[in-house]
Amino acid sequence: MMKFLFAVSLFLFSITHLFAQDFIVKNNDDVIRGTIKGTDYFSVLISANDESDVFLPAKDVKNFFWNGNAFLSKGFANGKNFEYRFVKVMELGAVNLYSFGGGDLVPAAKDRKVRFRPSVGIGAGTGGFGGMGMGGGISIGGGGNARREKPAGASVVRYFIEKPGSGPLQELSVKAITDDNKRAAVRTILLQKLGDAPGFKEKVEYSAEYNIRDVIELVKAYNEVKK
Repeated sequence: MMKFLFAVSLFLFSITHLFAQDFIVKNNDDVIRGTIKGTDYFSVLISANDESDVFLPAKDVKNFFWNGNAFLSKGFANGKNFEYRFVKVMELGAVNLYSFGGGDLVPAAKDRKVRFRPSVGIGAGTGGFGGMGMGGGISIGGGGNARREKPAGASVVRYFIEKPGSGPLQELSVKAITDDNKRAAVRTILLQKLGDAPGFKEKVEYSAEYNIRDVIELVKAYNEVKK
């Protein structure tokens, strides 16, 4: 019996350790495991199998898991162009809440050598975080020097809300709301996303601050009701 319990404990420890490890899910569902060194929300740098650095832009990735947090690749309209960025998952359910930015988290990249190689996949068919996230075609190239400039706008934290099936991501201007127009805009978006659940129209309308803590609690409560 003791041998059996030891074997079970060892198995559970191994599973916990496996899923605690950083990993990236590419567009073709290949998985790269190792140690993620950072992200600037437009790209991610991982030491694949803790051996060689692999640098991936958001358009080539579905999602990744780093330091206990999930990040998804999402498409954003940028003027006439369309670009992919990573967003950090804050709440996930009937309504999703994400954050973008918060400092340049990638190590200094000037003249950094990054060796590109095919994904160190351990199998295909995984959907990542529930199969969510978007990405473009794979474009892993050969070796060379990588010179990265700090992306504009990545240092400011921005928040986005999404209700699958009801349109694209919408930005919530919940920071530094100083006038009634901004407060009304946030209230309108929250009513559109949460107002179909009993009691939530009143909760949204009576929220005074509309800071990110209030929004997180509202979305979390809504997702519990909609389970």
